[in-house]
Amino acid sequence: MLKSWASKLMASIRISEGIFPIDRFGKMGRVHSVFQHSFNIKVGKQLLNISNHPSYLSGFGIYLPDSLFQEIYPFVQQGNIVKIVKNEVTIYSLAGLKSILLKDADVISLRLAELIVQPMQLKQLEKQLTMQHLEKAIGLEQDTKTTAIFEMLRGDETLQSSTDWAEAVIHLVGRGKGLTPSGDDILTAYLSILSMVGDPQAEALASALTDQELSTTDISKAYIISSIHGYVNSLVYQLFLDLQNQESAAVIERAIENIRAIGHSSGTDLCFGLLLGLQKINRNEEKSWRIPQ
Repeated sequence: MLKSWASKLMASIRISEGIFPIDRFGKMGRVHSVFQHSFNIKVGKQLLNISNHPSYLSGFGIYLPDSLFQEIYPFVQQGNIVKIVKNEVTIYSLAGLKSILLKDADVISLRLAELIVQPMQLKQLEKQLTMQHLEKAIGLEQDTKTTAIFEMLRGDETLQSSTDWAEAVIHLVGRGKGLTPSGDDILTAYLSILSMVGDPQAEALASALTDQELSTTDISKAYIISSIHGYVNSLVYQLFLDLQNQESAAVIERAIENIRAIGHSSGTDLCFGLLLGLQKINRNEEKSWRIPQ
């Protein structure tokens, strides 16, 4: 039984299945943004996130062991040209060329739909998230419009078309501060949980996100696109893997804490999005949603 998404792979290069093979987005790109422990490459409209975080992988991410990351990092400056082939990423800089060989990398699936989580575990997760009082800690002001949108998201009304979801998408996308605004984090997590259980409303919400011109950051767009295709970050995946394995409440609590530690409020926003989705699912348990047997 798989206990961890990263089991026995800590020394390996890892690539999210969501961006594999990496040359399918194009052969040339540029360094988009650089941070202390990660950098992003933009190829066409797609971001590839490369980091040395051993416990975190985004749905569009590549993990490099720290020794390799530190070897590459001096060659990474914003705007540098990047050449991409099937098994190699080459960065062009004033200091020269530096390549990352990916031939032996482990491809990691972070698709929630592949997990089997029983209704009892989902109800237990809803209880544990409710006890966190997340709504008071998210990065959005609770104005009348936002509160009404949250009630719609958790309500029992079935929203079957992308038009039905347009109001929530327009209001939440880009709302909030930071590289991944709170409204985006809430929606991506919400979509992920609906997709996992096979709720047909997930397809309508995904269509609404696809149809809208998303007024948000490039990094946040990458997370939204990833969620549309069913992928989550590794910490959210680990939470639902623990639920599949019917781990103890203490283990689930620790997984929630790990998610909430992401960014300033991003992790809390993600957890709140999961809670809204769970409230909708559990209120409509008798309706047509899939739990694999």
